Amino acid sequence: MIKKTIIGILLLAAMAIIAINFFEEDAVPIDTNESTSPATAPDAFLAEGLSQGQAAPDFTLTDQDGETVKLSDYRGKKVILNFWATWCPPCRAEMPHMQQFHENNAGGDVEILAVNLTAQDNGDEAIRSFIDEFGLTFSIPMDETGSTAQTYQIRTVPTTFILNTKGEIAQKIVGPMDEQIMKDQTDSID
Repeated sequence: MIKKTIIGILLLAAMAIIAINFFEEDAVPIDTNESTSPATAPDAFLAEGLSQGQAAPDFTLTDQDGETVKLSDYRGKKVILNFWATWCPPCRAEMPHMQQFHENNAGGDVEILAVNLTAQDNGDEAIRSFIDEFGLTFSIPMDETGSTAQTYQIRTVPTTFILNTKGEIAQKIVGPMDEQIMKDQTDSID
């Protein structure tokens, strides 16, 4: 009887620790203090935030062609910052629309960065096959460690952030988009 009570208490304690860690991670306050420089902050993304009107956290990743992609290099352009994975059916549905939007806006003021959740995906071969299947020609940065998805608090894919020319978050869209949504969202910002 005493053994069962002790085991029960230990299980409850373990579940409480797990729950506390889970909620503490999600409840990290976002410091929007302008005097905090991202270059000097230990957790730079905390100074920038993820809500509408705040600067999108910068990142540097390698794309599908081995090129370095740094988000801040796109300041001055509107950015459709999409997070996706090959195993995601809504992502599969959305990709032809993204490619069509990209082709119809070639040379325009809107860039697509479709960040693949490489750390959670099915391997390089599956990703390459997906890119080839849909004939994707826009930049696909690879989040190999999962740190960018964590910074952007990605819980559902696809998730898309629409960034204005200042690199600020204008909109967050959870779920798939079509070409008209992309056009409406990017036309409505500067």
